[in-house]
Amino acid sequence: MAGALPEDLNLLATLDVLLRERHVTRAARRLGLTQSATSQRLARLRQFFEDPLLIPGQPLLLLTPRAEALVGPLSRALAELRGAVQSGAPFEPSTSDRVFVVLGNDLAESRALPVLARELCTRAPGVRIQSERVDAGALQRLGEGTADFAFLPEFLLSPSVRHCPLPSEPFVVLGRAGHLAFQGGLTLDRYLASSHVLVAPHGAPGGVVDRILASMDLRRHVAFRVAHFTSAPALLLDTDLLLTCPVGVALHACASLPLVWRPPPLDIPIDRAALVWHERAHNDPGHRWLRGLFEGMLQRAGALIDALPPEGGPPPITAAPLAATAPARPAGSRPPPPAPRRKSGGPSRRR
Repeated sequence: MAGALPEDLNLLATLDVLLRERHVTRAARRLGLTQSATSQRLARLRQFFEDPLLIPGQPLLLLTPRAEALVGPLSRALAELRGAVQSGAPFEPSTSDRVFVVLGNDLAESRALPVLARELCTRAPGVRIQSERVDAGALQRLGEGTADFAFLPEFLLSPSVRHCPLPSEPFVVLGRAGHLAFQGGLTLDRYLASSHVLVAPHGAPGGVVDRILASMDLRRHVAFRVAHFTSAPALLLDTDLLLTCPVGVALHACASLPLVWRPPPLDIPIDRAALVWHERAHNDPGHRWLRGLFEGMLQRAGALIDALPPEGGPPPITAAPLAATAPARPAGSRPPPPAPRRKSGGPSRRR
């Protein structure tokens, strides 16, 4: 390593992504390169540092001690360099080719990005948005400048970041049009007698609803546990499953699927979330412009949510149970709701 820096400074940006991803294919995807080109850059980096940097491991590559020592200083140095290059530079949306990195879950992707895409295609065709999964390192990435925005719960915020609150979304219960549990109003007994879909992004059992029920010495039957809100509504079609979700999820699902939502039969606290950015980027012209687009979208979404009725979707219809073996009943009748499931041994501590 004869010189202080490699001649091609893009190698350092590549190394920063490789050290974070510890996976050549994923790093290539983030960099917009082929896997072969990324591997070639890694070979050049190994030659420059005279160190393997990343070695085989399962399920991810392992960092050598030399690479471990580079992680923090390299990210901070690149963030400072990006800030210096962008500092005071004018931002013209119609001609810019800047890349903005947005961290969020599938819900943020499916609802925010389509609206943002329509704006960018007409006003800033060269601007690129890179959406990545939000994780525990989101605030650190905002501070280091490797991400521009993140959608986060408000309880995770720190004094070093600014934020714009997302619209408050009450929870509703989503199901197929004609679901017998919705006939005459959704009661707690009918809710507990039904089978449910639980969205658990990290795969953990239980959720806010289950914790509330546990405090009441009650439980529900979760038949499906899935990782994404975007896939959950499809499970309700042609089944008697129910999904308890934010009203925005229900509104999006009912726009394309024959589903309806009803108020939940128990009080569920609203999770407060926000669009978050770091103080260091607050006055950046490009950042300020994109932030304005996001804030306009959030204001319109908030107005829409405030105007929603407590019940939504197609009008409920009378339908027979989906089970083919269910006995026939006189028109207009419905079975008495079963008794709530009660647990033995006191409230559950499952989270």
